[in-house]
This record gives sequence, structure tokens and C-alpha cells, in this order.
Amino acid sequence: MKTKKIIFLGVAIVLMFSFIFPVGCAEEAVTPTTPTELKTYSKYGLSFEYPKRFTVTEMGMLENEATDASGLVQVGVENDEVQIFQTAWVKMIQSTWEISGDLQGVLKDSFAGMEGTEGIASVNRGELIESTKAGHQMLYQYYNMTSTEGDTAYGIASVFYCDKSQKVFQLLTINDTISAEQEVLEDFQNYLDSFVCH
Repeated sequence: MKTKKIIFLGVAIVLMFSFIFPVGCAEEAVTPTTPTELKTYSKYGLSFEYPKRFTVTEMGMLENEATDASGLVQVGVENDEVQIFQTAWVKMIQSTWEISGDLQGVLKDSFAGMEGTEGIASVNRGELIESTKAGHQMLYQYYNMTSTEGDTAYGIASVFYCDKSQKVFQLLTINDTISAEQEVLEDFQNYLDSFVCH
């Protein structure tokens, strides 16, 4: 099971680097829990809730460490189950790109990065959904991926541009404890509902 966790964590890292160049965007989600089991992450102009049993890891993207300009925060469990909620961001000026087309390109490239990850045998994507997050256009897709060892994880990858902070956000979930599309969507929605860009 440790190999499985390393492969899926590797996917999260690949998506981070895809986003930088720009290639990926994704999302993080929170397993349905009671409020007393949640903690709040608040830094770099964003905040979200996550289960307090999860470990938080911050990473740099354009710099060695996470900054207001770019970075990645990943929260996840520390045992055989794989539950990862990831937020990546890059500060961009809206006038330098066309929001709708670029969001779709970023999401498409994030899946290409996932498909090209060593140890991943296949990635199956659902329908591309257009939505909003706090008035911002958001795109997301349900997916499932299978490792070369036959382990499967499920999630949602999403991307949106926050004009207030001038950041592109990639929110990603990876979860091997649930498989029904409705459960995966609820997991994603819990995280998304708590996510705030400042």
C-alpha cells in the first residue's frame, strides 16, 4: 500500500509542475465531517477547511518556497488510505490571457500531466463542467486513475481565476476510499464551499 500512496502523491506533484508551465489545475476536498473535526488553513491569500487528522505540506512552485505569488498546499492522510486535497496557485494579470480558453487549456494540460506520470496506467475523465466559485468562472472534471499495480483513486480536478487576488487556482482531490461519482462530488464540494481567495 505504501507504493500506491507514493504513486498518487507523485501525481499531485506532477500536476503542480504542469500548472507552472502552465499545465495543470486542480482541487482539494474535505471528507464530510463534523465541525469539531476540522481545522482551517489560512495563508498566502487563501483559506480552506480540512480534517484535523490530515497533514499539511507547503511547497514552492516558481520559488523554492510557497509565497503569495505562487505555491502549493497539500493536505492528506498519513496511512494506507489515499486522501489528498491540493491547492496550487500562480499570480497572473488577467489582461495577459483570455480567461475561458486558458482555463480549459490548464485543465486539459493537468490531465496530460497525470496521464504521463510513471506508475499510472490509465486516467478516465468525465464530462467537462462549467460552474462558478464566488462569482468566478470555474471548470472542473471528475476523473478516476488506475496505477500500474491495479489500484484506483477517484477525484475532481478544477481551475478558476480569482480577479480580486489575480491568481489562477488549481484545486484537486485524490481519494481511494470512495468511488461513487456523487460521493466524490460531495467530497469536492465540501472543500470548495470552505475555500476562500482573499
